[in-house]
Amino acid sequence: MKYSIIFIEKFNKILIFRHILWEMSFKQLKARYAGSMLGIWWAVITPLILAISIGFVFNRVFKVNIPNNAFFILSGIMPWFLFTNALQEASNSFIANSSILKQGIFPRELIPISSILTNFLNFLIGLLILLPLFIFININTIKVLLFLFPIVILNLIFIIGLGILLSCGNVFFRDISHFISIAFMPWFWVTPIFYTLDMVPANLRWICYVNPMTYYTILYQSVLFKAEIPPLSTIFIATSIALLSFTSGYFIFIKNEVLLLKRI
Repeated sequence: MKYSIIFIEKFNKILIFRHILWEMSFKQLKARYAGSMLGIWWAVITPLILAISIGFVFNRVFKVNIPNNAFFILSGIMPWFLFTNALQEASNSFIANSSILKQGIFPRELIPISSILTNFLNFLIGLLILLPLFIFININTIKVLLFLFPIVILNLIFIIGLGILLSCGNVFFRDISHFISIAFMPWFWVTPIFYTLDMVPANLRWICYVNPMTYYTILYQSVLFKAEIPPLSTIFIATSIALLSFTSGYFIFIKNEVLLLKRI
């Protein structure tokens, strides 16, 4: 009951300071591309080149028969970049902003959340630029675009919860930010970004099922690539994961906020 009241109070404070949150996020986004000739186009170039490269290898070398394979990969690799970049930056955000953290001018959780929102805005810009391409290869994508909004929101909630959790953990165990970079390497290969679940041997498929990013990847692929209504079971699981991640991350933060300030 005590933590429920604190949680509600914290959430209300975020709403009050939302203008600061957006200001921090936009400031970080501008700083990211300051002095860059291509600027925000890097949000498109990086996933597009990687998708084409992986698609070429799997089409020509491994003979994976998925029509428009590059676009199939692209629909899954964009949310993957959001996931990895946001968590890597969020995990180190408390340590990198320790002076601001101690001041307590605004809710401290805005620090990792702003890092995540910066990457989220970057993702949205890239998605909006590439969306016409998905519509071009399958005009039916227009019919299911409304489903993209809840998918994006659920994905964001999941990342925010996990980002807050990792940012707290990294204060107490400084190796976490380094471990994350290593963990993403095998995690990438067990996420069905460049293959479908039915390509995975039945006895190994459980590895994908215990991977939370599997469900968000499938949802994005359903709408952007297949132009289908996402499976309700997958939406339910993705919603459950998002809520569990958000409440767990926030609970850990609330419980350790005072101790966290002492360890910075």
